[in-house]
Amino acid sequence: MGIFVVGCSDPSTAPAVAGGGGDLPITGIRPGGSGGSAGAGGIGGGAGGSETLGACDNGSDLDAIESAGESLRDIARDCGLPNNPEFTCANLIIINGPQYGDCIGECVEDRVPDLSSECAACYGGVEQCGLNAFCRTQCQLNTCGVRCLDCLENAGCIEEYEECRGLPGDGCPEPGP
Repeated sequence: MGIFVVGCSDPSTAPAVAGGGGDLPITGIRPGGSGGSAGAGGIGGGAGGSETLGACDNGSDLDAIESAGESLRDIARDCGLPNNPEFTCANLIIINGPQYGDCIGECVEDRVPDLSSECAACYGGVEQCGLNAFCRTQCQLNTCGVRCLDCLENAGCIEEYEECRGLPGDGCPEPGP
């Protein structure tokens, strides 16, 4: 018979991440299991430690998201605009749609210093999903508007985005009081 202790952190002490959808934990811990980062075991799975839940759920990417100064969802949208001189992602919509998301991810990574390519790819992924679900028109002016978020939610894009990032929320700042 084994005894183990599971602790819970106080969610009110988690850092707020701009564009991250509210208070977020730096890392998530899953009980049991094996594996984890670089072969470290999860809780109860061997060597101890924590298991990163997604591409953006780490201190470096959370710092990059917070220091971006604007929502990464807005940055991703801007990367796909036809008048963006740095990247020609908009050209890929018609020519080669599947490469559109990759282009957006590369653009976000380029515009947000210290953001990992894995995390940036999640932003390309939500843009690609939105394009495939015909949400582009609803999201063009306001990535955090009700019409855009409803379209993305109904298409399953927000769920995929959360799983990719390993962070809860739609990437939009919490509305003020």
